[in-house]
Amino acid sequence: MKKTWAMCLAACMLLTACGGGAAEETAAAGGAASGETAGTEASANIKDEIIFCQGNDLTTLDATIGQQERAYSISNNMFDPLLTRDSDMKMQPCLATEYEWADDTTLKLTLREGVKFHDGSDMTAEDVKFTLDLIDERGALFVGNYDSCTIDDDYHVTVKLNSPNPAFLSTLTLPQAAVVPAEYDEATFGENPIGTGPYKLKEAVEGDYYTVERFDDYWGEPAKTQYLTMKIVPEAAQRTMMLETGEVDVAYEIPNNDISRIQENEDLQLLTCPSMKIILMELNCSSDGPIGDPNVRKAVECAIDKQTIVDSLLYGYGTVSSNIVPQAAEDYREYETNSYDPEKAKSLLAEAGYGDGFELTLWTNSNQTNTEIAQVMQSQLAEVGITLNIVTQDDNTSFSLIEAGEDFDLMLDFWQTNSGHADYVFNGMLLSSSVNNFSRYFNDEFDATYVEYASTGEGEEREALLKELYDDLVRDTPIIGLYSETKVVAATADLHDLILSQIGAHEYQNAYITEE
Repeated sequence: MKKTWAMCLAACMLLTACGGGAAEETAAAGGAASGETAGTEASANIKDEIIFCQGNDLTTLDATIGQQERAYSISNNMFDPLLTRDSDMKMQPCLATEYEWADDTTLKLTLREGVKFHDGSDMTAEDVKFTLDLIDERGALFVGNYDSCTIDDDYHVTVKLNSPNPAFLSTLTLPQAAVVPAEYDEATFGENPIGTGPYKLKEAVEGDYYTVERFDDYWGEPAKTQYLTMKIVPEAAQRTMMLETGEVDVAYEIPNNDISRIQENEDLQLLTCPSMKIILMELNCSSDGPIGDPNVRKAVECAIDKQTIVDSLLYGYGTVSSNIVPQAAEDYREYETNSYDPEKAKSLLAEAGYGDGFELTLWTNSNQTNTEIAQVMQSQLAEVGITLNIVTQDDNTSFSLIEAGEDFDLMLDFWQTNSGHADYVFNGMLLSSSVNNFSRYFNDEFDATYVEYASTGEGEEREALLKELYDDLVRDTPIIGLYSETKVVAATADLHDLILSQIGAHEYQNAYITEE
């Protein structure tokens, strides 16, 4: 199958180089039609800097390593992958303009010509081969399926896989699959990142702020705003206050109880879009205690009224999740789940031999929303005879304890399907070998089914294998999806054309602020 994307490519070149369309009302600041936006921009002065703030510091400026949203919130504007997804999670061209499957395991890529890195060097097939080999060497993304990349000429490469893998293209859209120069040096790249994106690094003060500036030799339309600065502001309430006083122009991770305050302020605006992020609870399947019993895990899910959590704590800015795969992801499927049913929960507990009640401990961080979720679940589980003890600790502490083999019952967590494909969930969280298998879900049958699914081309056989994977998750309940988060961004009313991303890689290339 060959994809030329001719019409889409033209649109991307005009509106936004590697992301979503320009005037999607649920995703773009201002919600103006393109003609109106153009007129506004032409008749107004534009500030030379946009300042946004978020709660956590970057983990790194090296896009190939920074897998967290807090890292690629800025690096996404400095780097480009081969393929990307728009604000509706539809795949689009980026540094690759065409792809063709020559056979089930041979992928041919045509690369964009005229692309320069921030150091002035040209991007060619040599850099793409180096990047793909680097990803494979690190092991996590390609999971042993990548065989080789052959340079056909400066702007064509051939990728060989060890077996068919329909999800491979989705992997190439990940922020950490950004193309880097063949001269890449991991030891220094985090301090001197060199990408092909519309912005390049100007200044970085770890733990405080990061400033990038417009890259004038960018292959697409140049960024409308000269500078983009990200400030680190850990306190959520302070982020709202800084927006109100004009210290920042955009604020991420706004507390839900501040939303109405922003909506009532005529100088501010609230931007939202769906999300690939699901708030969930991991259950210790290998525990010797009650939670090690699949019937107990099912009962826990049946005892939780997820709609109450969304309505009472999120003010409606979320969607109940009966699945740990987001609805917008490829290979998402509807299936029968353990829906809210307290009487069924009691029956399952009696069947498991725990009808007289017992205690469980939940680990969570001190995030206000998480704390409130934990308290609601504590009340709901009490109704079926489960006493829930809440332990508040830093996420890194929880992860370290799990990795060290510490016993636990439940952990409140989240997962963001950055690739836009269900494979990212199965491979990332549920295989016995998964680094993020915090549920300690060790199921040889699930592993074997996944390997067969991942290496089977589209069709009835793959669909049957996919159903088996979903059936296993319902039967074993290693993870409980609570709700799909809605991305909420607050901004000055004078901000235009910020393109929101369902994975939080918001695009500032076309964004600008008008001023008197």
